[in-house]
Amino acid sequence: MAADGMVLTNHDHQTRVGILTVSDSCFKNLAEDRSGVNLKDLVHDPSLLGGVISAYKIVPDEIDEIKETLLEWCDEQELNLILTTGGTGFAPRDVTPEATREVIEREAPGMALAMLMGSLNVTPLGMLSRPVCGIRGKTLIINLPGSKKGSQECFQFILPALPHAIDLLREATVRVKSTHAALEQLPSPSPLMANTHTNTHTNTHTMERGTQCEEEDDEEDDRRRGQHAHNHHHPQHGSSHITAAAIAAKTSHAVVMAKGGPYLPGNTPDPPTHYTCSCTHDQQIPDSIISRGVQVLPRDSASLSSTPSESPRATQATSRLSTASCPTPKVQSRCGSNENILRASHSAVDISKVARRHRMSPFPLTSMDKAFITVLEMTPILGIEVINYRDGLGRVLAQDIYAKDNLPPFPASVKDGYAVRAADGPGDRFIMGESQAGQQPTHTVMPGQVMRVTTGAPIPCGADAVVQVEDTELLRESEDGTEELEVRIMVQARPGQDIRPIGHDIRRGECVLAKGTHMGPSEIGLLATVGVTEVSVHKFPVVAVMSTGNELLNPEDDLHPGKIRDSNRSTLLATIQEHGYPTINLGIVGDNPDDLLSALHEGISRADVIITSGGVSMGEKDYLKQVLDIDLHAQIHFGRVFMKPGLPTTFATVDIDGARKLIFALPGTISMSDWLSLLSLYPLTPHISLCNPVSAVVTCNLFVIPALRKMQGILDPRPTIIKARVRHTHIHTPNSIPYSFNSNIL
Repeated sequence: MAADGMVLTNHDHQTRVGILTVSDSCFKNLAEDRSGVNLKDLVHDPSLLGGVISAYKIVPDEIDEIKETLLEWCDEQELNLILTTGGTGFAPRDVTPEATREVIEREAPGMALAMLMGSLNVTPLGMLSRPVCGIRGKTLIINLPGSKKGSQECFQFILPALPHAIDLLREATVRVKSTHAALEQLPSPSPLMANTHTNTHTNTHTMERGTQCEEEDDEEDDRRRGQHAHNHHHPQHGSSHITAAAIAAKTSHAVVMAKGGPYLPGNTPDPPTHYTCSCTHDQQIPDSIISRGVQVLPRDSASLSSTPSESPRATQATSRLSTASCPTPKVQSRCGSNENILRASHSAVDISKVARRHRMSPFPLTSMDKAFITVLEMTPILGIEVINYRDGLGRVLAQDIYAKDNLPPFPASVKDGYAVRAADGPGDRFIMGESQAGQQPTHTVMPGQVMRVTTGAPIPCGADAVVQVEDTELLRESEDGTEELEVRIMVQARPGQDIRPIGHDIRRGECVLAKGTHMGPSEIGLLATVGVTEVSVHKFPVVAVMSTGNELLNPEDDLHPGKIRDSNRSTLLATIQEHGYPTINLGIVGDNPDDLLSALHEGISRADVIITSGGVSMGEKDYLKQVLDIDLHAQIHFGRVFMKPGLPTTFATVDIDGARKLIFALPGTISMSDWLSLLSLYPLTPHISLCNPVSAVVTCNLFVIPALRKMQGILDPRPTIIKARVRHTHIHTPNSIPYSFNSNIL
């Protein structure tokens, strides 16, 4: 029996794609369909094809079932693209190419050739693949290998040509003409170059990719791959012919650069395979063609990371700042010496020239909206881990969840009553036994008979309806009253009445939870229902919290002159823990650059996000921004926000070993003006003090929590905004957004 298909919502403006997995083992639930699921992610990724999955199905290695599905998807659903995975090898049951040939009307041998050539560059076993690509009506059908790695690689080999091929089949005239016009603008090769290519390159072109990789030393090979260089050993050689390899080379480079160079946590669970072609013809391929083949815009611009500059200026260890001043607010990438950031044991900040410090902050005031957008743009989505479903509360799914079985797996009674034959109609019936939940009845209901059933019990063979007990009358029972022997059915039953058919609640292969779902109790229960006990989720960000200031004491310490107890750290830790994120308590750090640097080193090495309170204003002991800039080479995105309280809020990022660390430097105390404003609003609360944690808590909720929500994969990390009316008049600075810690509303 064929596996049940799943048809999803269609979007006519997008490429509608069907994924067909051909595998006996997957069809029998003996193996997981990793290739099909991975292809769905690749197709759906807007940085690749950006299509919509309109159909997905698993079928066994049977020609008839493969053909039936392909014909339905081509002729009835009229999909734009069908990707099959599996059944393209030499095994006796590998029949996908044969089934495809019986369906297509025209072959597309160029795409099959591109996949074979690309596969041979990866492994000589690529010659054992037998892909068939072709067209039926307006649908393009492509056979991909059955392994996850092989199917992904072959998909990438043909990806540059897919959008244009689909445009041609759709008869999208404007886009087709645009692409053709771009191709016409390419220069033709000169006769000298053409002759050079013919005379010197004919015999070596096909072999050079394999031999060159063996001859190059490891250092050179790593350098070439890291820079995505596609240089030829014959610089005089050139050609303007656009090949799949050339487009793929430029596309790969564009995509990686758009995503910020090295893959960071959250960009993708698996690092990409870079296909470095050694025989690219240095072609100038129009960006309009590449951008339509593979869009370089990311799925979410907030997941981008800045690409480290390779210029000598970017790798200088010395800061542009005077060590006695606050760091310049100019945003620049300074990652050249990041590998040594965690090795420095002493700060380079000069604290001796107090008289030369800034009297006014060099950081411009940033609007609340701009600051919030900046935080989300610089925040990556973390990588993926597999957990037990019981630990999934609050986590975000990184995969679609599909039902393995039909639920119910048998026709089940909706009510307590009697399983009857609807054709018998009303009348007196003999009771032949009982069907209870958890048991499978062994008898068949014959004409004139019924079987007593309970809610959820299987319906016996021969019965096609249930009559509730309220619509019956008992006529005869056993002498001891333990058995019902005869009953009168007083209503006419309809076929299917009060019966849940097989798969009524959940059908096998149905997507029950979509990727990106933020799981709560209901979702955990649904995972248990469908028997999925291991799920892929985005990692939780780990948050390190510390307070800064020579005046701070731990809450358990006795007060001394000039000292106050630290309340910011406790409040911030509780705020983060309230949202379920793991925390690290870094304690109290004195106003000393060396101590600050040491604490930041610990936070960066152990956590994804570091939150500090204090040390970011204009005081002579406020060294935090200088340590971030001079010692850590952090990119400070803003140093002041036009809000109240929270004006000196600072946000910075540091990229260490391919991982982005976020640093939120929050105010330690409220300003005198904000303190007086709060006292005027709440005159009955004279205990409000300058060390009140309101600034840190407000800025944490407005900036840190949304960033953490994005890191864990929540699709919309923005906070909920609710309109309310306050009890008191609040006078605030024009154009400044006020935030209050008191929820005294009407």
